[in-house]
Amino acid sequence: MLQIYRNGANGEIIRGRGLPAFIHNGNYYQTIIGVFEDGTIDCWELVDFEEFTNKVTEGWVVTQVPKGARISCHHLYYGNSNLECYIEIDEFVKEVEDTINQLQGKQTARQTCFQAFARFLTEPNKKNKTILREAYNAIPKHCRIYVLGDMDCKDSPIKLCIEDQEVSPEIIEDFKQIYIGDSER
Repeated sequence: MLQIYRNGANGEIIRGRGLPAFIHNGNYYQTIIGVFEDGTIDCWELVDFEEFTNKVTEGWVVTQVPKGARISCHHLYYGNSNLECYIEIDEFVKEVEDTINQLQGKQTARQTCFQAFARFLTEPNKKNKTILREAYNAIPKHCRIYVLGDMDCKDSPIKLCIEDQEVSPEIIEDFKQIYIGDSER
């Protein structure tokens, strides 16, 4: 995420994060969607979250470009799209909402999931497994490989714990040592 700022009405500086997406204004324009701590979102105009979701519904803000459509990456590229990989738009909206929560100091989906993971490791039962599964699925899909802060493991310990099969007590104890350490003692 890109750290960004804008000036507020009274000259105060409002912190934000920039997320890449496309604006569909005739052609498709790659841009940075500004998400700010006051809950506003800059998608070529400053809107609140509800207005932002309307812009998404109307197709103004998109994360997918049809094959062959005209695409512009301002002064860098202008041509026809042949892109293959996209973030699902609903997942992008979840990321925008979670970014607002993070900027406002509220609990994020990632933090909720990590807490559910720690709870499951401390008390590995069906109820906590269900809570962990729901918390993990609440994270935008494209952000699910970073919950444990290790891109190399791609959250495989969490994925292993939410599978239908039982996890051995030895593995749970290993995960406990690695991910929650002595904080539980």
